Amino acid sequence: MKDTVRMIISVISAAALFLLLFLLLRWNLIVCVLLGVGVYFGLFFLLKPSRKIGGIDVESMPGGEEIQGILDDAQTDLTVIRKATEAITDMAVQRNARTLHRTGTRILAYLTENPEKIKLARRFFSYYLDTAARLLTRYVDFQDTGLRSEEVTDILRKTAEALPVLNTAFERQFTHLMEGELMDVEADIELLKSTLKMEGRQ
Repeated sequence: MKDTVRMIISVISAAALFLLLFLLLRWNLIVCVLLGVGVYFGLFFLLKPSRKIGGIDVESMPGGEEIQGILDDAQTDLTVIRKATEAITDMAVQRNARTLHRTGTRILAYLTENPEKIKLARRFFSYYLDTAARLLTRYVDFQDTGLRSEEVTDILRKTAEALPVLNTAFERQFTHLMEGELMDVEADIELLKSTLKMEGRQ
C-alpha cells in the first residue's frame, strides 16, 4: 500500500473517531485529540506493507535493505529488457532478447526465494543484466532512427551477435547458482542406482 493511501485512510479514520467522540458523545477535547492522534499513527504503521525476501522480513534480514535494492534494480533492468524486446522488429534478435528476459526472470525469482545466494550473483546483477538492458535499449534506439548507414548497420549487427553470448552467460550464471541443488540431485540419482543394483543382486 502506498504511503499516500495509508495517510489518507489514517487521517479519515482519526478524524471520524474525533468527530464521533467530541461532537456526538461530548468527550473531553484533549482526550479526543489524543485518541485521534493515536489512531492516526497506529493505523499508519499497521497498514505499512510487509516487505519479504524468501519469506523473511527485509527489516530483520542482515543487509536486507541492500539486498532489496539489488533485487529492485534487477527488476528495473528486466522491465527495460522486456520493453526493448517488444519493440525489436528483427525476429531473430527478438527471439534472443526474449530468451534473455526469460532466463533473467527465472534467475531473479530463484534469488528472491534464496537470498543467501545473492552474493554469488553480484556480477550478474552489476554487469550482465545491466549490459543486456543497455545494449537492447541502444539497439531499439538505432533501429527506430530508420537509418541504414554503414555505422548504424554495423552496430545493429554487433548487438545481435552479442545477444547469444549474453544468453550463454545468463545460463552459466543460473547453473552456477544452482550447483548445490544439482549436486544433491546427482547424489540422489547415484544412491538410487546403487540401491537398485543391490536389490537386483538379491
